[in-house]
Amino acid sequence: MPKIHILAEEVRNQIAAGEVIERPASVVKELVENSLDASATNITIAVDHGGKDLIQVIDNGAGMSEDDALLALERHATSKIRRLNDIINISSLGFRGEALPSIASVCRFTLITRCDSSPLAMRIDFSDGKLLEMSKTASNTGTSITVKSLFKNIPARRKFLRSDNAELRHILKYVHYQAILYPQVSFKLVVDGKERLSYIAAPDRVTRMAEVFGSSFFTDDVIAIDNELEGYTLSGYIFGLKERSDRWLEMRYIFINGRFINDKTIRHSVITAYKPHILKTRYLQKGSTPPYILFLEIPPAQIDVNVHPAKQEVRFRDQQKVHGFVLDTLSRALSGYENDKFASAKLKFQGSAKLDELTDIERDFYKNKVQIPRYSEYQKEFGNLYQDEIPGSSSDSPKHVIPIFNAEKAREDEQLEIIPDLPNDSISSPGFNVLLKREEEYINPWQLHNTYIFIQIEEGLVIIDQHAAHERILYEKLIHRSGGAPAVRQKLIVPLVVDIPPYVSQDIKELVEKNLSLLEKVGFSLKSFSGDSLVVEEIPAELSDWQGGKIFIEILKQLEAELEVSNDFTDSLAKSIACKAAIKAGDPLTRREMLDLINNLFACNTPYFCPHGRPLIIKMTMQDFDKKFKRIL
Repeated sequence: MPKIHILAEEVRNQIAAGEVIERPASVVKELVENSLDASATNITIAVDHGGKDLIQVIDNGAGMSEDDALLALERHATSKIRRLNDIINISSLGFRGEALPSIASVCRFTLITRCDSSPLAMRIDFSDGKLLEMSKTASNTGTSITVKSLFKNIPARRKFLRSDNAELRHILKYVHYQAILYPQVSFKLVVDGKERLSYIAAPDRVTRMAEVFGSSFFTDDVIAIDNELEGYTLSGYIFGLKERSDRWLEMRYIFINGRFINDKTIRHSVITAYKPHILKTRYLQKGSTPPYILFLEIPPAQIDVNVHPAKQEVRFRDQQKVHGFVLDTLSRALSGYENDKFASAKLKFQGSAKLDELTDIERDFYKNKVQIPRYSEYQKEFGNLYQDEIPGSSSDSPKHVIPIFNAEKAREDEQLEIIPDLPNDSISSPGFNVLLKREEEYINPWQLHNTYIFIQIEEGLVIIDQHAAHERILYEKLIHRSGGAPAVRQKLIVPLVVDIPPYVSQDIKELVEKNLSLLEKVGFSLKSFSGDSLVVEEIPAELSDWQGGKIFIEILKQLEAELEVSNDFTDSLAKSIACKAAIKAGDPLTRREMLDLINNLFACNTPYFCPHGRPLIIKMTMQDFDKKFKRIL
């Protein structure tokens, strides 16, 4: 007896059904997409017990003739493609010709359809893949398909279905995103005999989304997306970084050319775009992303939708281009979101907004007697904090090193800064009290436990982590240096021999030797001595606390940790040095140092999180305070 044989048709049909029909929502998907391809403008869906006992889809589409209705229930029968080249430019939702026969093989199935040219409708009844009856009946133009007792005669498949409510949630999700995709179509969902959803045709997608998600959707920390590149377009909405209720957690939709797609490439782009903000919200801490709804349109020839039986996945001809396009679009949107969020704080430290409100006399008096701190004004005294290489700041910084802290001098300067050295009679000047008040509105930072800097702004309060902020400043400065900007160094009076300890891996030693030129660029002057020893002659100016060379070992240990998660030596080195060189939590700062630090921070390209993704600036609005104190609910 031969071991190889041809499977029976019944078995073949049920295997094919297993590829296409996973659960009741899969049946709803296939039937609704056929209705949409038939140009239906009104679709009604009815389900009982989560779709296990009944699924019915009724539409007012084009319908089918008697011959077409019979052919539609044959394997590989379709009206969507005729030749091989048609597969390359597919614009319809269905095309494989397997859905209807697959569904009919695992349930009691009834098809009623009528086209405009037929006076009567065609009715076809199946039971578990077997034709029971064909007849004529009266019906409106369109198609009605009824599915009863799904998987009832296949207990092994039916037992894998979840509870009625769980299966219904999958159906609800599908109806929601199809309603978003096709606002011009009316959708109605009836659950166990009761109307659950009813979306009438809407003039545009914005109107439909407001109906689906609520009118507050577009004002609830949502960022609009809209970009185009060489025939690729991306639109939709991503959520910002505010904490929100769990009801939004499952709203992560990717639509490609009018299809809901579960695509790894796009999802990776979204995760990568949010990654720098990784610690800003609970969702990201859990390894997830905030909700998003993205509509990507790609030339049909640049995408292959024929890679999954249920068409839930796609393959891109140019995957890198798609990934980069989505990542760049979302990254720019999130950067703009952060810029808008802290715009008032930036404006405050630029010192230009409220000066425009002064009279000419007040402006002259203010500029002459009440100096607004800027980078250039304090760079000579605070060279270690001042970042002359960051785009947007001055370029004439001194190249010698001055300590960050001089407590005695700082106290004197603080008093002179707060109360300028004015003639006695100037105190009675008409605008003086106003000007002092205005100065307080401009710049009045203070430290909490010598760790966090608080600044009042018009909308409320901004809180800055001083270590993370300085780390971001130094990181961008070092990255800028690695690209060729001149380093600011301090020469050691006596060259120091540093022994690289055994617990720093051999790989690090080799990387240091291979990248001596890069270390030179960021400010080190190193020479191999013997064995595992290095001679250090110069160090970056930022390493004011050299600790007799111990800090270099700490940088190497940090570098080893960084390289475990990144292969980029330049980036890892910049992070390592910045981490060790930055001012620490607990370090007291004078008023001028705080101002200088904040100004340098806002001159950074990315002033909202440290190089490791930890948030460094938080904004609390007056509304946040009012909620905390129960002034508002």
